[in-house]
Amino acid sequence: MRCGNVYKLKTVGGEVCHAATTSRKEPWAVVHARLGHIPYKRYELLLTMADRVPRIADAPSDHVCAGCCMGKMREDNFSRSPEKTVKSAGVLDLIHSDVMNPMQTKTPGGCTYAVTFIDDFSPHVTVYFMKKKSEVLEKFKMFKADMANATGRKNKRIR
Repeated sequence: MRCGNVYKLKTVGGEVCHAATTSRKEPWAVVHARLGHIPYKRYELLLTMADRVPRIADAPSDHVCAGCCMGKMREDNFSRSPEKTVKSAGVLDLIHSDVMNPMQTKTPGGCTYAVTFIDDFSPHVTVYFMKKKSEVLEKFKMFKADMANATGRKNKRIR
């Protein structure tokens, strides 16, 4: 049937149509995890504020979620005596270095290793890519020359 530019259709909906719009209830543990591990009181508040919030089939028990428990744990700080703590007073006083294990995917240049040089005083980080692990000394010499050229200072310690 046509009314102006709109066609009206008469439809008959059965139980199948209503079944698609009903929401099934999930266990509290599933809803809790899906909503980012929110507490039950906040979940109740969310029910009053938003539509289509997943409903729960069971009331939350006294069981503590393992993820929430791990998230609330804190690590103790390492006890360091002041004389053992190494602090750098200026650029290139202390350089930290690390060699990355072979990468699964080669770089376009065919490199599978990388070495990093990190200045302890400044946020400067230098990364060199290598085809063989034996190139580390060569890359360190390049880093040392580049930094001496850029800063006019020599590095004192490497760790």
